[in-house]
Amino acid sequence: MSRHLFARAGIASLVGLLGMSLGCDKAPSGPTSTAAPAVTAVSPNTGLTVRSVSPAAGLIGEPMRVAGAGFLSGATLTLDGVPARVISVTSTVITATTPAHAPGTVDLVVINPDGQRGTLTGGYRFVPVEAFSATASPSLVASGAQLTMTWVAPNGRGCNGGGDWIALYKVGHPDDTGAANGHSDLWFVHVCGAASGTSTLSAPLQPGQYEFRYMVDGTPAVARSGPVTVTASALPSVLLPTLSVDEGRSSNRQILVQREWL
Repeated sequence: MSRHLFARAGIASLVGLLGMSLGCDKAPSGPTSTAAPAVTAVSPNTGLTVRSVSPAAGLIGEPMRVAGAGFLSGATLTLDGVPARVISVTSTVITATTPAHAPGTVDLVVINPDGQRGTLTGGYRFVPVEAFSATASPSLVASGAQLTMTWVAPNGRGCNGGGDWIALYKVGHPDDTGAANGHSDLWFVHVCGAASGTSTLSAPLQPGQYEFRYMVDGTPAVARSGPVTVTASALPSVLLPTLSVDEGRSSNRQILVQREWL
């Protein structure tokens, strides 16, 4: 019996020595496992980026253009969690119209059908209609004499296609005059993202009442100046129109048309 115990003790000692010898030759290792290898988590933003929106400030129901990368067909767009009406989607551009929302700055989120999402924090600002204005002076002027128009708009307006525009209309005429230029047969200027500006021009040659209208992506006008009464002049002169924007800087960002109202 003692012989068997001695033999077993010797074997155990030998195994222990071998284990110590092996442990000195390499760093200790953790317990082995037969579980499946770990899978690296994929970020939900992988492949989807939202870079900009134009305009970045505007009104309810206004067209907007979101630029980025990785957009997929069927992508949705929300502003402060409220879905926008998506018009078209390419891999880099989403066009949509803004949903109803109270004035304020909100996050813009794009979500692909596969769950990927991209966020533009504070990317859009809803503004009230009162943020746009147009004024004219003087309110009584002779035909051909100098007429001055000023406007104010929110910062963040876009410049696609020239951006917002301001035009001169005869009081009572519709916003859509049917003019070939799409604006007015008298005079108009594209403000191209400027937040303020002043234009000078010749008063129309035909006597009557006129007004300036601030147009955002079409009709109806979001702001109108007070009426300007134009009286007849025996020798009307024609002035070279000028435009200055954003604290008086001169600008060539304009398209001007001026002719006598027929």
